[in-house]
Amino acid sequence: MVIFISLLTAVLFVLLFEKPLKNNPIPFYVISAILSLATIITQAQGIAPGGFVGACIFPMFSKAGLGTSFFVLVMYASTFKNGSEPIKLLMPLRGQLSIIASILTLGHVFSISGIFSPEKTLLYILSVIMFIIMIPLFVTSFIMIRKKMNPKAWKNLQRFAYIFYVFIYCHILLLYTRGALRGDARSTLNIFVYSIIFLWYFICRPMKAFSTKHKDFDLDRCRYISLIAVVFISLGIYGGLKSTAANASNLAKNVIVESADEPAQGEGSETSADEDGAKEISQAVTDGVYSATCFGYAGDITVEIKVENGEVVDITLPSYEDEDDYKHFSEDVIEKLKQEPLGDVDTVSGATFSTQAVIDAYNEALKQAGIK
Repeated sequence: MVIFISLLTAVLFVLLFEKPLKNNPIPFYVISAILSLATIITQAQGIAPGGFVGACIFPMFSKAGLGTSFFVLVMYASTFKNGSEPIKLLMPLRGQLSIIASILTLGHVFSISGIFSPEKTLLYILSVIMFIIMIPLFVTSFIMIRKKMNPKAWKNLQRFAYIFYVFIYCHILLLYTRGALRGDARSTLNIFVYSIIFLWYFICRPMKAFSTKHKDFDLDRCRYISLIAVVFISLGIYGGLKSTAANASNLAKNVIVESADEPAQGEGSETSADEDGAKEISQAVTDGVYSATCFGYAGDITVEIKVENGEVVDITLPSYEDEDDYKHFSEDVIEKLKQEPLGDVDTVSGATFSTQAVIDAYNEALKQAGIK
């Protein structure tokens, strides 16, 4: 999972490069800028790496997984007990890590699938607000800028970071909730993990502030107790999403079954199947237009088929809300399906989730028409 790989990478980075990052951070900023620019160019060109790189490494940059992980380290740096090893390690690096996180996040923001997607209205508005908040926080994280500012003014400005962290969590929920409600296990798991990370922070940060004024407050003990509570809350969210998705799926299946039980209209075709047990056209097939929607990588994909005389005569993508980078892969799958409507078509490496959604939606549309 991308978030786990990203968090592990961020932690290892801090452990390995603590001293050089503290003494001379400029090379790290340059490398981050190069990676961010490469992400923008790759997305703009519609390049989707395959294999492990496409599934786990590239999303660390295109989906801001690594940038978010650096922000998580910055967030939690101030939640540990004063004098503890984590706070000694992270607090002196908060500015540098914030800058790296912001630079890496820009690769996601300015990619084709970043904030410039007005068709996703709420997500678009939230992304713009986050961008507006992030820029002054990013600029004032540079030590040369900070030294020129009034300390109180700088501290007041940095408090906007708390709002920014809340928006990150809201942004993640908007990205994955629709997929989770459609039964996408990856989206549901992402919400579960991110909920633990952010909800725990929203509890730990006030507790740390409380502990500075009440010296007898056992911060570490309360932190761990609150983590247990957050895990149970996140499990509740996870279970609720799974249950809702299952109910929606059962309802959809019942509608399809009821439709299939209706008397057939129009001409049906003879049952046909090859020796390998490919899709069959039953006597119950009904001419007409059928469509189905499945969740791809980050959005819904709708496939529409037209059936005439018991045969699929046209296949289209009337609605595509997934990443634009992967759309041409989905269109390639549609073309293959047009050539062999009842054949088996494989997913495309580098766009597995999107192309699988196309195939699943197509097969669902076939079922609606009576083609199994």
